Amino acid sequence: IVGRVRSLASDKLTAEEIAAVPLTAQQLRNAAEMDAKYRSSHMEVESKMDPEEFDMVRRKRMIYRSKQRGWLEADLLLGSWAVENIPNLTPDELDEYELLLREETIDIFNYVSGKDALPPHLADLGVMKKVQAYALVSNMDSPEGYESVKKEANLT
Repeated sequence: IVGRVRSLASDKLTAEEIAAVPLTAQQLRNAAEMDAKYRSSHMEVESKMDPEEFDMVRRKRMIYRSKQRGWLEADLLLGSWAVENIPNLTPDELDEYELLLREETIDIFNYVSGKDALPPHLADLGVMKKVQAYALVSNMDSPEGYESVKKEANLT
């Protein structure tokens, strides 16, 4: 395995080929340790923030995550909704929206558009219903509408 991993480093490989190389138990332990270290450091910084600062950072992070989904339609839909609504959400609604943001982008788009049924953990969220309602009335049914939404939500 070690020889194969070394040769992989110099080759141009697809993601599937790289994923097919198994990690050793030590590599997995190292990755877990580094993950724990960075998460701990992040939590330490957040714990030192005053509640208002933490809330502001959380809202900004959620807006950014909504705008940067990596898929234009989802970026526009979630990004414009977030810019308009996140500043006014309650802490409970922020928690709900956080659950939605943890989903895969394609799944979010399919849930919001009604193509796929909502999974049980999203079905009763008030924020999910708000995003779905926004999708029905947003002005994104034409190239001009997309351009207008992009400008208003600062997505250009």
